[in-house]
Amino acid sequence: MDRPTLDAIVDGAPRGPGVYLMKDREGNILYVGKAKDIRNRLRSYAGGTDGRFMIPFLVGRLHNVEFIVTATEKEALLLENTLIKEHRPRYNVDFRDDKAYFHIRLDTRDPFPRYQLVRRPRKDGARYFGPFPSSTSARETLSFLHGLFPLRTCRDADFRGRRRPCLEFQIRRCSAPCTGLIEAAPYAALVKDSLAFLEGRERVLLADLRRRMEKAAEAFRFEEAALLRDRIGSIERVLEKQHVLSMTYRDRDVFGIHGEESLTQACVLYVRKGKVTGQRLFPPIRLALDREEILSAILKRYYDGETHIPPEILLPGDIPDREVVAEWLSERSGRRVTLSVPRRGEPRKLVEMAVRNAGNAVETARSTGSDPRAALELAMQKLGLKKIPERIECFDIASIGAEVAVGSKAAFTAGRAGHRRLRHDVRGSPAAPLRGQ
Repeated sequence: MDRPTLDAIVDGAPRGPGVYLMKDREGNILYVGKAKDIRNRLRSYAGGTDGRFMIPFLVGRLHNVEFIVTATEKEALLLENTLIKEHRPRYNVDFRDDKAYFHIRLDTRDPFPRYQLVRRPRKDGARYFGPFPSSTSARETLSFLHGLFPLRTCRDADFRGRRRPCLEFQIRRCSAPCTGLIEAAPYAALVKDSLAFLEGRERVLLADLRRRMEKAAEAFRFEEAALLRDRIGSIERVLEKQHVLSMTYRDRDVFGIHGEESLTQACVLYVRKGKVTGQRLFPPIRLALDREEILSAILKRYYDGETHIPPEILLPGDIPDREVVAEWLSERSGRRVTLSVPRRGEPRKLVEMAVRNAGNAVETARSTGSDPRAALELAMQKLGLKKIPERIECFDIASIGAEVAVGSKAAFTAGRAGHRRLRHDVRGSPAAPLRGQ
């Protein structure tokens, strides 16, 4: 688009908050933006005061600009987010992430609720805990919970139709409410304890469990006291492995961002009750945009799909629409949410940790992206090898008893998979398939 045409569009742009959609000659949306004053915002494109790397390319393909006026800047933010998700414009931050991270769901309205692993929380009145950084960590947590607080594992249809306890009851991972072996009141106590554990109130829970253990022992209910003792020991072992980073015991999300050339990586650390409980790496962004713009886009897209919004969010740098985003998050969570850029102390150390994790992800992505040799060099460093592994062989064995066993092998040479070297064998003992390879 030439300068006179762009100037004419700027002069005809509305004053006030809203959203603008930049389109090419075919009508495809190139970019969606929001502004407190649309005309002033577009003037930065025409006047060359917007120094972002993408601007010359965007203006060069621009043919028309469409405006949608809103009543407030917050409405513009919501509309911008909706339009970006719907149209996925070329010059907006591409935040496509097909991963739906696991949450643990517990519906306390059910008289005998169960833990469920779900990928997408819903506003259905149930309690959700997460997200977990991987399916493995989610399933390990679920397994630990069943051993600690043995709620039922079966689906509702099986629960209603069961006539005798299942194997989970035999190995003490279910309390068998389906057959009446536990009544509603003690089952509700298990649910209450599990909620306290998932909410991070372990110290309060331990004090209550110790009180109940002593009471059971005084009443000569030694089996019950032993179960409570084992439960206390399991929780204490978990607490020993957790490192407290904050003496304020606040819930926080801590963002870090790291960019090199046209590759930018963002990371969020989950801090719950003062402990780092996990992290999430966002998909790498391959647009030459300002970090402030990338961070703003990530916040809006990420929290648009999240049910849990902590009261405090720490950022590595300021964003231009921080007050509007904070107002929107406060409205979504039902309480005040603050966005802050810490300069010193423990909050700053948390931000630096998130930035380091983002930087490590960029290093790994560059090392393993297209050059197998670089990936092998990274493997050599991580594994402490003396030289680059020229050949890697991976084995897996599956067996049923001692009679049926299957072994498989995958081989990599010079960092590339050799599909002709995929094998599997069936032999009479679990060790035989390995000998056959």
